[in-house]
Amino acid sequence: MAFLAPSAAAAGTAESGLWWFDRGDIQAAHDAGFDGSGVKVAVIDSQINPDVVGLRGADVTVREPSYCLDPSGRPYPAMSTDYVAASHATRVASMIVGTGEAPPGGAPVKGVAPGVELLFYTAPVLDGVVNERGEDAECLQEDGTSFDEDGREGLDHAISDAVADGADIISISSFGTDASKGIAEAYANDVVVVAGMGNDDGIDVLPAALNGVVAVQAFGEDGKIQNGQYGKPNVSDYVVTAGPGIGLLLQGASDSWEAQSLGSGTSYATPIVAGMLAVVKQKYPEATAGQLIQSLIHNTGTKGEHEPEWNSGTGYGAASLTGMLAVDPAKYPDENPIFDTEDPNASPSLAMVNEVKAANENEKATASPQPSSAPGEAQQPSEVSAMPWVIGGIVVAVLIVGGIILAIVLTRSARRQTTDQGGNHDR
Repeated sequence: MAFLAPSAAAAGTAESGLWWFDRGDIQAAHDAGFDGSGVKVAVIDSQINPDVVGLRGADVTVREPSYCLDPSGRPYPAMSTDYVAASHATRVASMIVGTGEAPPGGAPVKGVAPGVELLFYTAPVLDGVVNERGEDAECLQEDGTSFDEDGREGLDHAISDAVADGADIISISSFGTDASKGIAEAYANDVVVVAGMGNDDGIDVLPAALNGVVAVQAFGEDGKIQNGQYGKPNVSDYVVTAGPGIGLLLQGASDSWEAQSLGSGTSYATPIVAGMLAVVKQKYPEATAGQLIQSLIHNTGTKGEHEPEWNSGTGYGAASLTGMLAVDPAKYPDENPIFDTEDPNASPSLAMVNEVKAANENEKATASPQPSSAPGEAQQPSEVSAMPWVIGGIVVAVLIVGGIILAIVLTRSARRQTTDQGGNHDR
């Protein structure tokens, strides 16, 4: 489809959708050599179109097929050129690895961490997508239900595979399902899990509300968080940090992939925060998952390093790439500060994480080669080294900004509980 060059006024509005990139000093980090190179980030979302402007040439590996089967038992493809099916995930990925390529007459959309190796997994299928039978698409498992025989959904399995594939950080902008088993595996293998809150008036959703997950709020150019669709502030007992998520320039619109639009939602704030953590991980490669989260909550906003203070609007405050890059995370305790280790009913619980650790250690011990003895020589005991473990948008019409808002930062307890409440699929 042809791209219609925007008017001068529209072009100015498009440029304004890059406010977050400029205010966050993202380019300064790139100029200093920190763009996430050497770090693996996994994104789990709906179908993706990796051939759009801004993603061509990026290091993106798409796992085929998706984790969702249609009613006939055939898996949905992980990639699609259909706008309804693929716009959400395509834009989410662009927030991390966008190359800065722009369509004719458009503005460049560059990601926070364009140097990362991005691993992409398609677990949910968005509302509005229709399968080959003309039915609304569902993310079914092999037994024809949402859950497989182990009680796990596609998202849960995708997290497990992302961990197995070596992801350092996992970014999730979809919600509505429990993924405790996969997240327990992530923590046992020193992986940070970042997930978006719901967009509806403080309704808490999974997996963002799960124990130890970095739940992300969205704020706008004025520094205020978004309101939900019913006009109430999008506050939550589970929010950990806030990222830019209101009035962002996004690639693609309903009439053309080469058009651009403004959009809002925690879906876009989430990959921005994940990308920031990847850039910090590049600079401080020895930092554990727990230490990265410690740095996130100790270096929010513009006031420099400080003792964490929590409030229900922005959690511990707005994520700051500049602040985190200035402090070596190794100075912080090697533990996830938002993981509740005491509540046996937390999901995932400490017992679940320890079970995965024990299984990993047993597997490693079993896989260790046993030295052979020459005839007549005594068998030497095998040496098995102990491995240290750490627990670790709403798319608005072309060039329209959504969301009214609230202000930032106070105090709260780090303990969190789980919830089964759902939310808005248009993150």
